[in-house]
Amino acid sequence: MGYFKYASVSAIAIALSASAFAGPDLDTRVHDLEKQMKQVRTETASTTYGAQTASARPNVTAGGYGFFLTFDVLYFQGRVGGTEYAYTDQDIAGLLPVSGRVKEVDFKWDWGFRAGVGYNFDHGDWDALANYTYFNNNTSSMVTGELNGVVIPLRGTDEITEVNANNVEFSLAQKATVEFKFSFDRIDLELGRNFFVSRNLSFRPHAGLVTAWINLKELVRYTGGTQLDNNTVHVKDRNDFWGIGPRVGANGKWHLTNGFSIMADASGGLVYGHYGVQHKNWFSADPENQRVRLSANMHRFAPTAQIKLGIAYDKYIYNDKQHFSISLCWDTQYWWRVNQMLRAGQEVRGRTIYTRASEDVSLQGVALNVKWNF
Repeated sequence: MGYFKYASVSAIAIALSASAFAGPDLDTRVHDLEKQMKQVRTETASTTYGAQTASARPNVTAGGYGFFLTFDVLYFQGRVGGTEYAYTDQDIAGLLPVSGRVKEVDFKWDWGFRAGVGYNFDHGDWDALANYTYFNNNTSSMVTGELNGVVIPLRGTDEITEVNANNVEFSLAQKATVEFKFSFDRIDLELGRNFFVSRNLSFRPHAGLVTAWINLKELVRYTGGTQLDNNTVHVKDRNDFWGIGPRVGANGKWHLTNGFSIMADASGGLVYGHYGVQHKNWFSADPENQRVRLSANMHRFAPTAQIKLGIAYDKYIYNDKQHFSISLCWDTQYWWRVNQMLRAGQEVRGRTIYTRASEDVSLQGVALNVKWNF
């Protein structure tokens, strides 16, 4: 009997001791579980609860917030529609049949850059980014009449070559040269959130504003030939565009291994802008009287789109207190109907009718990006 009494007392003592030691451990486990539940659960705007997506942005601080910088080296080629300025003909008289080729501005490749600063917010894993893009290109080209050939002008009007009632026609030349200046400045402001949708796939939808300055300047000269002799017809056009509007898009990454990933970005905007359009046309023999000066300013919407595709590498540095990434991609952006320069068309009742080119502008090339989170 004494033995069983002693055993009962021992069992109760062991149980009380186990409860005393397990109590704090249980509280810790519950606390950790509640913390984990908060990390994976979110309350919706409808006061319901659901799963929370995991953040995909670099976590280099205790709260996950802080500044980051980004910089791109660009090697781009700009393209502007409606820049045809002449065609050639093997017949010196320029009569049918015509056998030649159309000549347009031959845009060269050039360097540019894109620089940005962003901030990762503590609330909701959101981030903000401001980007500035710069590209400037000056190019020129020339075409001459081949042996026993001629250059057919596609710009200007023959009205300005009627000097001293001699009715000198402007339909043939021996040489045509063009100088084209393409200036592009763009600012993007966006608010986004980077998160994983699966183990290896992350997305960053974003929305914001885009504003751009696209300035186009073109000077064409026609000289020589039986009609112009030593005189020159000058045709100068200018199209200065500025606009602002909403922009939405998404950045995606397919994470491979060892920090490498395939990236693809797409965005689009609708920009409302002002077009400052000027056209000048004069004849060197009488530049004061034989000239045309027109302006055709207006406001219009211009849709725009941008697509990037490439490969990226990400790595934490300085004991995971900073994050560094580098990417190389093909970058293309398109602007619809931005070139609104005037073009001399057919004659009606002896007068030249001018119409707008209404052509597109695009940039494409390689972008090398470096991003630093700190």
